[in-house]
Amino acid sequence: MTDSYQNQEQDRRIGELEKKMDVVFDHIANSNEELGEIKTDVGWLKRFFWIVATSAIGGLIAALLNLLITINK
Repeated sequence: MTDSYQNQEQDRRIGELEKKMDVVFDHIANSNEELGEIKTDVGWLKRFFWIVATSAIGGLIAALLNLLITINK
């Protein structure tokens, strides 16, 4: 008679709920770890910056040389 008490269904449902909560807590812990890491690669952005900066400085030098040549004529 001890196996068929009134709250047996409630105990079963609470047990299932605790299992599901463990899975959810593990997922949240993994998500927090993943969010803590930098996942984006910005190497292409640095290369693009150096290309733009180099061309801008090259253009400035060319413009100054052109100015010096036209002034001396």
